[in-house]
Amino acid sequence: MCFLVAIWAFWNTISLLSPTPEGSIFFLRVADVFALFVAPVFLHFSMSFSGQLQPKLLRISYGATSLLALTVPTSLFLKGGQYKFGIWFEDGGPAFVLFILQFAGLAIYGNYLLYKASLKAAGSRRAQLLCLFVACVLGFGGGFMWFLPALGIDIPPLGAHLIALYCVVVMYAIVRYQFLDIQVVIRRSLVYSLLITLLTVGYFGLVYGIERGLQVTFGYRSAWVSLTAFALMALAFQPLKIVIQRVVDRLIFGVSQEQLAQRMERLEEQARQTEKLRAVSTLAAGMAHEIKNPLTALRTFGEYLPEKHNDPEFVQKFQDILNKETHRIQAIVQDVLDFAKPRAPRMKPVNLGTLLHSTTNLLSGDLLKRNIECRVDCGQSPSADDSVADHVLHADPDQLRQVLINLIQNAADAMPNGGKLSIATQQVNSHLELTVSDTGHGIPKELLSKIFDPFVTTKSDGNGLGLAMVHSIIRAHGGTIRASSELSHGTTFTVVLPL
Repeated sequence: MCFLVAIWAFWNTISLLSPTPEGSIFFLRVADVFALFVAPVFLHFSMSFSGQLQPKLLRISYGATSLLALTVPTSLFLKGGQYKFGIWFEDGGPAFVLFILQFAGLAIYGNYLLYKASLKAAGSRRAQLLCLFVACVLGFGGGFMWFLPALGIDIPPLGAHLIALYCVVVMYAIVRYQFLDIQVVIRRSLVYSLLITLLTVGYFGLVYGIERGLQVTFGYRSAWVSLTAFALMALAFQPLKIVIQRVVDRLIFGVSQEQLAQRMERLEEQARQTEKLRAVSTLAAGMAHEIKNPLTALRTFGEYLPEKHNDPEFVQKFQDILNKETHRIQAIVQDVLDFAKPRAPRMKPVNLGTLLHSTTNLLSGDLLKRNIECRVDCGQSPSADDSVADHVLHADPDQLRQVLINLIQNAADAMPNGGKLSIATQQVNSHLELTVSDTGHGIPKELLSKIFDPFVTTKSDGNGLGLAMVHSIIRAHGGTIRASSELSHGTTFTVVLPL
C-alpha cells in the first residue's frame, strides 16, 4: 500500500513538472493506474492485520479494480484535463466517478475494520490499531480531496498535505508500539546503516588526517607503519562503535539488546510454564472423568456387599468387577504417567521395513479374527541387516513399535465388521513418509483437529491418550504426524520422519 501511494505521488509530481498540458494529462493517467489499486490493497492489509479476512470480497475488489484499470487510457476514464489553482487536474468520465466511489467505499470499510478490531483489542495491540486507524483516516481523507477538482468541485486539494501526517503517525506507531513487529528491520537497516555510514566516513577521515599529520611530523613513507597505525586506530575506534550502538538501542527500544534478550527469555519461559499448567489441567480433568466411572461401579457393589456377602454369585460378580475396574484405573494412571513423563528416545539405526513387518506379523492373528485384510508396501524387502536397508532411521525402535501398534489397533477398531488396512512407506527427499489407511467409519470433522489432544477419543471404551502419546513420540523424533478422514470411507494417518 505504501509503495502504491509513493508511486502515485511520484507520477503526480512528474505531471506538475510537465511543460505541456498533454504531458500533464498523460502522467496523471499513469498515476491513476497506481491510485486505483491503493484502496483494495489497503482493504487487504486491514483485513489481514485485524484478523478479519474475507477472501470473496477481496477477489471482487481486485477484479473490479482491474476492470477499471483497463479504462484508464480511454475517454471513459478521463475526457481530458482542466486547469485549476495553477495546475492541471483530470476531467473525469463515468469510469472516473466509479473510481472515486471505489476509493471512498473500500477506504471507509477498511478503516471500519481497523476501528472495530481496536475496540476488541487491549494494550499495545489496541494502540497499534488506533494509530493505524487515525493515520489512514488522515491519509485517505487528504488524498480524496485531490479528486474533488476532477469532479467539478472547485476546492483546492490542500487536504492532500494530510498524507504527510499519515506517514508521521505510522512512523510513531513503528517506534513507540513496535507496529508490525519490524523493530529488527529498523535496527538493522535504517538506523544502523546510517550510523555505520557516518561512523565509517568519520573513521576514515580521522585516520587519514592523523596519518597525514604523522607523516608531516615524522617524515616517514613506510607502508607497514601506515598499516600498523590504521590497525591501532581501528582497535581504538571499536569501543566507540559499541557505545553508540547501545545508546541507539536504548533510545529506540528503551533497553539494551542484552536486556531485550533476557526479557524475551523470561517471556518464553512463562509461556512454557503456562503450557505445562494447561496440559496438567487437561490431564487432571481427563483423569477425573475416566476414573469416575470405575469408581462408581466399585462403590455401588461395595454398598451391597454387607447384605450379599453370603451370595456366591454376587461375590463372584463383585470379584470380576473389582479386578476389571482396578485394572482399568491402573491402565489409565499408567497411560497418564507415560504421557506426562515420556521416556527419552534411545536412538540407534532402525530399518523401518523390518520393524513394520515384524509388528504386523505380531498383530496378524488379531487382524485375521476381525476379518481385516492387511497390505504392507515398504518399497523394499525386509532385511535382517540394518546396515544395508534402504529406509534407515535414527530412532528408538521400541517407541516406533508403540506408534505402529497404536495406529494399527486404532485402524482395526474403526472396522468392527472387517475391512482393508493399507500400510505404505516412501522416501520423500531426506524424509520417510509412513501412511496407515483404513476403510472404517472415519472421524467426524469437528474432532479431526483435536484427535492428538489428551482424552479426545471416538471410542466408547477409549481413554484418548493413545494418539497423544503417538504425537509426543513422533515429535521427539523430529517428525510430524497428520490425519485426514472422511466419514464412512476411512481414515489415513501420515507420519513423516527424517532419514
